[in-house]
Amino acid sequence: MKPTSVLGIFAWLSKGKPPLNDEPVESAGDSMAEDDAESGITSLEKTNVTVISANGSVKVYVRDVEYNLRLMKPAHGVGVPELKRSLERNREMMGQSFEKMQSIYRNFRTTTDPLVIETEGAYRTATKNALVARANIDVLIPLINIRGGDAEYEGAGEGLPIEQHVEKLRRTAELMVDFELGSDEDDEDDGEVNLQSVFIAGVIVVLVVMLLKVFL
Repeated sequence: MKPTSVLGIFAWLSKGKPPLNDEPVESAGDSMAEDDAESGITSLEKTNVTVISANGSVKVYVRDVEYNLRLMKPAHGVGVPELKRSLERNREMMGQSFEKMQSIYRNFRTTTDPLVIETEGAYRTATKNALVARANIDVLIPLINIRGGDAEYEGAGEGLPIEQHVEKLRRTAELMVDFELGSDEDDEDDGEVNLQSVFIAGVIVVLVVMLLKVFL
């Protein structure tokens, strides 16, 4: 207990309150707010992270674009064979979305129209299809195993969080198109070099023949 002086007791008796030299106690909330203010941290909600709400909807960000998904579980009476077929269908949908991303990026790379500009809006449908398919895969695999079936995640992509998996698909699609177009350009360059070599060789042959005619 803090010792109280005689003057403090008289001040307390005369004013009905503790001495004025007692320091106020700082609340925990005020302390946390001051610490956040000093460190620049705010309590605002973070962006570009997956947010799952209580009603089953999922908010996902891919390349700073927001996608809202709705997770729907299969009916209780659906058997394991039907669930497995649905799982394979969603994996096929992932592959189709990947091919669509390739096609969109290839069109942007090969177009000669100066008014055509690559935008994220062009990828929205393919990206959302991939997100929906991946979200369904996350629902189906545990459900199949719970109902006595046998299902597991496949490949390195399905082990990633949903937004990272789809981002990896998009990046891989772009890299494959870049490699494909780069190989085509190299082939064209090789063709030009070969024609040039043939032309030079022909000129050399003609010169040799002319020299032989002169000296023979």
